[in-house]
Amino acid sequence: MRLVLVRHGLSEANLKGLVTGTPLDDLSPAGIEQVDQTRRFLERIDFQARYFFTSQWLRAQHSARILFPGAAFQVDPRLGETHAGSVADIRLPEFLTQQPDFYANHLNRYPDGETHAELNQRVLAWLRDIQEQCAGTVVAVTHAGPIACLLQHALGIPMERFPSLIACNASLSVVDYVSVGDAGKLVLFSQLPESSARTLIGVPA
Repeated sequence: MRLVLVRHGLSEANLKGLVTGTPLDDLSPAGIEQVDQTRRFLERIDFQARYFFTSQWLRAQHSARILFPGAAFQVDPRLGETHAGSVADIRLPEFLTQQPDFYANHLNRYPDGETHAELNQRVLAWLRDIQEQCAGTVVAVTHAGPIACLLQHALGIPMERFPSLIACNASLSVVDYVSVGDAGKLVLFSQLPESSARTLIGVPA
């Protein structure tokens, strides 16, 4: 199985520098253009996939519709961004002033939200399910947090070092899996469409 991870385009929450924003946060105009560039790139290389997933967050679903307008996406909440609870809509510098050591421990819990360890658990549960159910190329249009979990898992980077990898908006990352339970092999990380990555050409769906 080949898993192609696409991070959503630049969102309004990204522009405002919020901790995460909320599931109702949409793409910014610049984010729409970013995703459309990625769509044009995928069309140029005649990219094909058999399975399509996205999160319940609006910015991911909007990106998914732009990228693959004819695809039937399965919405899975396990691909949602970290639930930051009551601090989701405040600016990150303000949050770090309140809790300067928050990101030093993946077991720290966002107020009324979840920990990064819990994010990792739900994302890896999703991965195990698709490894069992899907053969071929799988697309997941998702967020920086879930992508970081999957890439760290593939590279053997422990969650104590989360987030070690942050995918760019509207970028592509690719992981190959040979069997159920396989941690995966990272093939491509955060490739932007203007770089004309050819890694995806010729991949069977």
